[in-house]
Amino acid sequence: MTQTVTPEGTPQDPATTGQDLPSAESIRLIERQVESVLLEHPDVLDAAVVFRGGTLEDAPAEICVRCGMDGRYPGLDLDAGTGVCGLCTMYEEHRDEIHGYFGDTEAFAARIRERAAAAGSDYDCLLLFSGGKDSTYVLHQLVRLGLRVMTFTFDNGFISKTALENVETVTAALGIDHVTKTRADQNRVFVQSLKEHKSVCNGCFRSLLDLANQLAYDRGIPSIVTGLSRGQIIDERLLWFYRQGDFDAERIEKQLAVGRQVYHRVGDRTDSGSDRAVDEVEVVDYFRYSEVTKDGIRALLAATSEMWSAPKDTGFCSSNCMINDVGVYVHKLERGFHNYESPTRWEVRLGHLARAEADAELRTPVNIHRVKSMLARIGYTDPGTREALGSRLAAYFVVREGATADESELRAAAAARLPEFLHPEHWVRLDEVPRSRGVVTRRALPDPLDGAGKRLQLSAHGSAALVGGDDGDGTTPVTAAQQALLESGRAGARALLLDLDTRPALVDVRRAVLAVVLHHEALRSRFALRASDGMWRRGTAPAAPAAPVAAVDLTRRAEQDEPTLLRALERKLRARLDPAAGVLAQVVLVERGERPARLLLVVHELAADTAGWRVLLDDLATALTQVRAGTPVSLQPAAAPERPAGGTAAAAAIAAAAIAAADTAAAIAAGAGAAADGHTALPPAAGTPARHDGGSLSPAHSRALAAAPGGAAAAVAAGLRDVLGAAFGGTALSLAVADHTATAGRPARLVAAATAARTVTLPAAAAGPGRAAVGLTHLGDAAVEPEGGPFRAAGIPGLRLEAVPAVGHHPLEVVLQERDGALSVDWWSAEPLHGELTGSGTPQQLVEWLTSHAQNMQEHTP
Repeated sequence: MTQTVTPEGTPQDPATTGQDLPSAESIRLIERQVESVLLEHPDVLDAAVVFRGGTLEDAPAEICVRCGMDGRYPGLDLDAGTGVCGLCTMYEEHRDEIHGYFGDTEAFAARIRERAAAAGSDYDCLLLFSGGKDSTYVLHQLVRLGLRVMTFTFDNGFISKTALENVETVTAALGIDHVTKTRADQNRVFVQSLKEHKSVCNGCFRSLLDLANQLAYDRGIPSIVTGLSRGQIIDERLLWFYRQGDFDAERIEKQLAVGRQVYHRVGDRTDSGSDRAVDEVEVVDYFRYSEVTKDGIRALLAATSEMWSAPKDTGFCSSNCMINDVGVYVHKLERGFHNYESPTRWEVRLGHLARAEADAELRTPVNIHRVKSMLARIGYTDPGTREALGSRLAAYFVVREGATADESELRAAAAARLPEFLHPEHWVRLDEVPRSRGVVTRRALPDPLDGAGKRLQLSAHGSAALVGGDDGDGTTPVTAAQQALLESGRAGARALLLDLDTRPALVDVRRAVLAVVLHHEALRSRFALRASDGMWRRGTAPAAPAAPVAAVDLTRRAEQDEPTLLRALERKLRARLDPAAGVLAQVVLVERGERPARLLLVVHELAADTAGWRVLLDDLATALTQVRAGTPVSLQPAAAPERPAGGTAAAAAIAAAAIAAADTAAAIAAGAGAAADGHTALPPAAGTPARHDGGSLSPAHSRALAAAPGGAAAAVAAGLRDVLGAAFGGTALSLAVADHTATAGRPARLVAAATAARTVTLPAAAAGPGRAAVGLTHLGDAAVEPEGGPFRAAGIPGLRLEAVPAVGHHPLEVVLQERDGALSVDWWSAEPLHGELTGSGTPQQLVEWLTSHAQNMQEHTP
């Protein structure tokens, strides 16, 4: 019998205990209670429930013996033999390359002065000045270097009074011009930042940079200087590249510049601002050029103690901001680790901070009473209360082979057995629960909030982040086609290799791609399950990874080796796509020496269907041409991704036309009024679908089918009913038809997955058996690149949009494409159905049926 946890049996409120974590005993009780409910479901083979932010006695925290980093940090590996973490190993292996990114103060001063002289500015730089220890040290150093400085403070509403007094005292003593600004809706920004990142810093820094960028532009100041530590620089800016094996400082700088443009042009901007400000003002991190340690910073502040006082009302990790502790508290409870863990441990590796001091910073508890007061003030639900226990529960489950239970069914089962406050918010389906001697290996479980935090996190490429349940969460419903793809769990990507007519500079390609990505919201979308109702939602990704452009040099590789190399590259790019994080496209410039350069594009199926690809390539051609000519990029207005009402209406209109046309074609082929004596039952199919080349029709016959009512898709649907019925019995068939060539109800310049499948039953009089056994997809003309543009399809098999990533939704998938005017028919199915189709020659029989049908129509056409 299942025991139900009552309110009295839950952990005490942290506000009364003075702790930010429930007891280990309470955590164990909660986890086992929810696990038992899941394991009682007949479809569940195994399950594990983790209370995020809790530490159990049977799962002691592991730490790196070198830097002290917490082994619970996502993506961190600890060597079983040495106890050294993977980041320390990376640092030792690439020490010279990592340090090669950093410079000295002379190089910093020269960079700042050069830009100021070129701009004719009255100031050399604008310093982001918080009144804390790091930015105060930087200000003193800028003055020592003889630079003309203006300082800017963003008052987020929670800056320490002492820090603000430091700002006034230090700037007055040094004779520095100073500006302070606020933002009226900053509390809303904090809440959004906590929802998306479980930290207040992301939203605060965004507001700070937006305001500072516009101020610098308005005052003609070409450079903004930050006081980010070297640990923060590596963690926030560089670690993503290091994870990809890229340690080249110059290449990273170029990619960061593109990322900064994306960062400022999308997301929650302070105001309309000026895009020219993003292009003309650069951000420079002072500590990139300074080797000073924490001890050195403290020594300078001690020598100037008449100007600066240490605030007493901030947490250990900040010397200027009180709400910083809110981020620490929420992040630890909802993500299970300290949000300063990575940058602080990088300070240890670099020798800028003693490990013992790092431990003290990261292990010092926050002031719970003050944190709860600030949470109430900004309007964010305290994750430490009993009512929020469910938001900290992650349920991992394994479904028995052949079972059909999904997340929504298990959510419902848990809701029926558990009190509301114990309903897990995070659900992750696994192939296997990792265990060691029967005990769950917690560190091996994927992070259910994948994509919501640091880029260091390992990505499951398709695991869903979760968004808040209110209507003001900044998300919108997905399209009908996206809903189907997300529910199927089989959405993939399509790739296209283009031959360019010139050898463009990488920076020009990046500018063109950036313009296209910013122009089309679909390429910046991220997808999430809303916690309150389990509905899929679409938001906008605010970060640089939305428009990644890299370069690969194949100059020294033989031309005959290129197809193999490029297919391998395409697989790597496909693996990097992550809808939960908003990474829906990858672009690589392929440099080939004297041979024409190439461009490899990989776009997720959620972002663009065939019609969307045409729009993207048309805009990319325009952008590349305009960038090459040195003119501003100006693209035709783009249609926004469809909202529920319009999308449903459009899909219904297309489906109605397809059904009517299919019935017409069926009547031509089989005779009107044919009675159904049962639906065709296909043999079972399980496993990975394999492709079967069904053949193609002549251009003349293809034109005849396309000109018939309903087009080629309707004729093929009728043909499938006949040939499958002859092979397996039955005279009726239900198909899920997705015709990408249909334009009814679709905005002309829409980029999105907007072509939804609709069930068609032939003949119409037959009652549908439920789920369609056959998926029929008409992709249309594979030649989607614009005529007369700066590129053309390279024609390498596998890299010309013929890939159909979503096969496997139905036991049998039939895919139509047009190549050089000829309609080709591909079949996809798993065994044993695949073998039976091959043995019976059914795919070839369909082509024969379609050929005869086309001839029949030609003979009867006046």
